[in-house]
Amino acid sequence: MKNTIFILVTLLFFPVLVLGGEKEEMYLQQIMIPQARELLLRIAQTNDLPFTTNQVQSYQVDYYDDGLLAKMQLTNGWVFRFLTDQRETNVSALHLPGGKEAAYFKETMIPLTREFLQRIGQTNDLPSATNQVKNYKVDYFNDRPGCTSNLRLTNGCAFGFHTEREKTEIDWFQRPIKTYYSLAGAPKAKIDAVKALNLQNKLNINTALTLAKKYFKLLGHKEENFHPPELLQSYWSGEESGRLPYYEVSWYRKDVNMADRDKGIPTLPEVSMTVSGIDSSLIYYSRLYLPIGSDF
Repeated sequence: MKNTIFILVTLLFFPVLVLGGEKEEMYLQQIMIPQARELLLRIAQTNDLPFTTNQVQSYQVDYYDDGLLAKMQLTNGWVFRFLTDQRETNVSALHLPGGKEAAYFKETMIPLTREFLQRIGQTNDLPSATNQVKNYKVDYFNDRPGCTSNLRLTNGCAFGFHTEREKTEIDWFQRPIKTYYSLAGAPKAKIDAVKALNLQNKLNINTALTLAKKYFKLLGHKEENFHPPELLQSYWSGEESGRLPYYEVSWYRKDVNMADRDKGIPTLPEVSMTVSGIDSSLIYYSRLYLPIGSDF
């Protein structure tokens, strides 16, 4: 099959959409990945060449009467467009994002992600290269220097970043741990399985609070700067829904008027965590309306 290669200078972004059927998956593995690798080799872009689907952030295949149009984005930011008819496949390569975003990603986001995971003891598969990142996005402020950004690793862990005045901090984190099952109309076997998971709970109110306090300190917070923590335990709620055992803990900063909290005012400085009763780990963390690098 003859290949015609175009290098375009126009930036293109397409929605993250994966069509994972058997036919599309075969096209991805047999056509899109090899041709993307060949194109990058021809133009001497040899870092992070794609070899497996782990290096693909997203792809989309649209079929037409006389061929197909496909798009693929790699985790290192390269974007490709494939146009296939009865005779040939034309490959267009576009690079996304720009150098400024890529530098911020490699020099700030990846190192801070490694540091955060080390702090909380999640040291398996620490990211050291772009091929461990599923996707990322950087949004710069229009009215001042700085940005917000987010990143998702191939293992599902997600991070949010905030940069102001040349300082950056992770202000939220989430692990891909399922804590809720919809059991409406579910067979008895599924309901029993969720009940069995609940029985694996290794925590209670006291031990969950102790665990949350450990992560609270590991992430640089000081208890004397906050009101006493508040804890909410999940529960099994009948046969229509199942919540696995986890515990939500919130700390409001000591200058917060708790009456304002009770009124539902949304901009109060707060640290929130969720710890799992299944594996005794941190599965969610956020710091809201706190300055970067400190509680005050």
